[in-house]
Amino acid sequence: MTPPAPTPATWLVRLQAACATQGLRAVAQQLGLSATTLSMVNRGVYMAATDRVAARVAALLPEQQDEAWLAALRQLRDAQGGAQAADRVGVSEATVSQVLSGNYKAATTRVERRVRGELLGATCDCPVMGEVSTRVCQDVQERQPPIANPQHAQAWFACRGRGPFTRAGVCPHFNGAGRTAAAQPAPATPAQEPQP
Repeated sequence: MTPPAPTPATWLVRLQAACATQGLRAVAQQLGLSATTLSMVNRGVYMAATDRVAARVAALLPEQQDEAWLAALRQLRDAQGGAQAADRVGVSEATVSQVLSGNYKAATTRVERRVRGELLGATCDCPVMGEVSTRVCQDVQERQPPIANPQHAQAWFACRGRGPFTRAGVCPHFNGAGRTAAAQPAPATPAQEPQP
């Protein structure tokens, strides 16, 4: 009879969760460590003592529980299977598998917004479409021109603060179509600065 595998330390669980939601490189930068080091620690093949990594995780990464969106996605996958869960959320089956296993290499912002909108009813205010599901918001962000739906085309410009939306700046819900962890604020232009 083989002994049960040891459970991962709390700091390692926090590290893996942060890497799954923020992306490996973003967490490495936040902790001041190399992405290679974190990758090796996550896979359990780091040869040196992990005390330094554990101390940085404890000091710099907030403790978080399994977030609601991950729990909802896991529940959907368990109930309906990976392919149907992926179809419903609008991502690939491989993406669902990698996100749930903590092996997704990119930031999970786009997946999180899709799950929150589709499964948890999260909404946001779009300057063009009004109150919409965060899934619809993410769909519009990820579209590539030319966009046939005129309302979605206007929303695409509003996301990026382009065209007639230049003065308004980048939408606070815009996340680079999933390529960044969070929306970056638009730089102030002379027209936006307060007058004395």
